[in-house]
Amino acid sequence: AKIYAGEGCAQVLFFESDKDDVCETSYKDRGGKYQGQVGVTLPKA
Repeated sequence: AKIYAGEGCAQVLFFESDKDDVCETSYKDRGGKYQGQVGVTLPKA
């Protein structure tokens, strides 16, 4: 496959943890926000 100028390219990895591992702060605790977002945050790419 070729990537040309102006085209996007991404790789996404998903990891599964053990059921006993619990995160310190969930997205429910954060109100569904990440890094202090306010309102809808549009992509930068």
